[in-house]
Amino acid sequence: MRTRTPTGYAVALAAVGCLSLVPSALDTPRPLAEPAPYGRANDVQPHFGGAALSVFPTVQESDYHCTSGFAVRFNADPRKKGMVTAGHCFKKDTDLGSGHDRSGGDIDFGTVTVVKFEAGVPDGRHDMELITGVRGQSGPQTYAATIWVDPQVPSAVRVVGKGSVAQGDLVCFSGMVTKANCGFEVRTPDHGTLCSTDPGHTDDCTTGLAAATKPVSSGPRKGDSGSPVYRLDDKGNAVLLGMLVGGGPTEEQPRHKDAVMYFHTLRQIESADGLDVTALTQKP
Repeated sequence: MRTRTPTGYAVALAAVGCLSLVPSALDTPRPLAEPAPYGRANDVQPHFGGAALSVFPTVQESDYHCTSGFAVRFNADPRKKGMVTAGHCFKKDTDLGSGHDRSGGDIDFGTVTVVKFEAGVPDGRHDMELITGVRGQSGPQTYAATIWVDPQVPSAVRVVGKGSVAQGDLVCFSGMVTKANCGFEVRTPDHGTLCSTDPGHTDDCTTGLAAATKPVSSGPRKGDSGSPVYRLDDKGNAVLLGMLVGGGPTEEQPRHKDAVMYFHTLRQIESADGLDVTALTQKP
């Protein structure tokens, strides 16, 4: 396995790898008999970034595999909108769900229509995919320029801008397992490499990623892949910076280690070589 991390930051990624090539282990699975208030794990329309995603329908907590990133419109057809997540999360044409509504009905999140992920390639450049609102059990899906950020209050914030990252910037991610996690300092905006540690997938490597660290902390966990990466402005709104694809160490690893997160920048995702989309924003 070939892993390259920012100079001076050799980070143990065992038990994390690409985060969700296998279902997340989130305690003992139990049926979702009582629909919770709408939030990450019960994400009704319009769908937000930071939501928990499963193969449709969601039956129990162990079904959740990844996190939604942020809403986009297609450059080829600006009338069409969708949501991004990490490319290693789901196969093309997979129907996705996100919990249940208050009547107990299954929430239909959309269908994976584009996957860009070089499995088995040590020098892959893409780990991204596109979820499109297609007709399903609940009709066509809609997506909003909003992301879940609990445990912060309010629990969701508007996306009001887009930005780039440079060495030394402080960034946040918001995943369905770890929740909102801020204070990561960018060590490189484009030279990070992440390889999976899952058996049979150690050649799944993505290069050219941004990498950020947080001293003596727990980082992304399985299930956080696809999370929006952002910073908060002085009014508490989100400025999009990219999308999480992996990291560590997790709470299962020694706490004296620094946490690290790897993410695609917004520029990479929006580019013609990426998903050829434009991230949606709201007015401040």
